[in-house]
Amino acid sequence: MAQKAPVMLLVLVETARLRWFLAAVDFDGRPIPLLRSEDGDLERYRGLSFDEQVAFLRHRFCGVLQRGCDRLWGRDRKACQFVFVFEGLLPEPTGRLTQAVAEHFAMWMLNPPVAVYNLAGGTGPGGAPRLERLAGDLDGRLDGLLRNALGGLLVAQETPDAWELSRKKSTWQGG
Repeated sequence: MAQKAPVMLLVLVETARLRWFLAAVDFDGRPIPLLRSEDGDLERYRGLSFDEQVAFLRHRFCGVLQRGCDRLWGRDRKACQFVFVFEGLLPEPTGRLTQAVAEHFAMWMLNPPVAVYNLAGGTGPGGAPRLERLAGDLDGRLDGLLRNALGGLLVAQETPDAWELSRKKSTWQGG
């Protein structure tokens, strides 16, 4: 049986519209758009207690990662690293929710490992979007691949046909 090609599995969280995008980045630096949610997909966390917000988002994002792994497997690829990039902090009064979710994933998802970033605004060296690390780590090679692919993926968010629309409903019940 042939080896599956390793890729980074990347979840972009557009906090302004409470939606997510799922993409892979192969080791040649090619971004592969996979899935996107509808606007407001993450809305259900609002109005919950803080612990229930973390639980809802943990459950939702685990489902997103699982669907991504399934899509990759069918393309003879497998995730060797999970990466989340939040486009700003999730709206909520404490200002701690995004960090709590980031720390949860970095602590509990070890194989493959997770790195979580917040898009800091502006650009860094080479014009790549600036990232603020929230939790977890990427080695230098994967960090470079992420930074090089990220700008194109952010632009691709405005091309809905580049992504398969995920209409799967959450089974999370809370409490």
